[in-house]
Amino acid sequence: MLRELMYGNTRTYLIKGSKGTLLVDTDWAGTLPQFFKAIKQEKMTLDAIDYLLISHYHPDHMGLAQDLMDLGIQLVVMDVQKDFIHQSDYIFGKEGNRNFKPIDDEAVYLLSCANSRSFLADLGIAGEIIHTPGHSEDSVSLVLDSGEAVVGDLYPLEQVLLYDNPLLTKTWNILLSRKLKMVYYAHPLPEDVSHWQSFEEYMADVE
Repeated sequence: MLRELMYGNTRTYLIKGSKGTLLVDTDWAGTLPQFFKAIKQEKMTLDAIDYLLISHYHPDHMGLAQDLMDLGIQLVVMDVQKDFIHQSDYIFGKEGNRNFKPIDDEAVYLLSCANSRSFLADLGIAGEIIHTPGHSEDSVSLVLDSGEAVVGDLYPLEQVLLYDNPLLTKTWNILLSRKLKMVYYAHPLPEDVSHWQSFEEYMADVE
């Protein structure tokens, strides 16, 4: 079951499996009290969340990562992200954000995209985590077999032409080939993409 958990400017998502729960993304450093309030509204306790996945390591997505690790939630870092987990440290430092805690590299759980399906299966979640560059090099998406995908800041279909980026088009073709129904973004509202199985099909519809 996928549930939106929004307590700041970034849409974050709880994916509840039959054997565990995964949180996708956080918000800016300093929003921990709002996070607690949102969890309470979901009638959950913090220990019900087993893992945290960050779609990409920009500050409005990873700001609470170490806070949540300190509270017992395991951060999962995908193999394509391991060189990027500190890329936002300087931003929090520059703004003098005293609430920010850099990620403890030794405490993360490093996972390959190739092994993500078995990892999710252990939580009772059917799906996989795939590399979806286009917004940032370290971007990943959670793709559920039910036809839902959480894609972070991946640019929506209607914006793809604006960027003229073959990598972005390729990423969307990979996602759409999986016969998705709904795409969940970090900022725009969710989008029904069930009509298309490629970016080319989408373009043919809108032209």
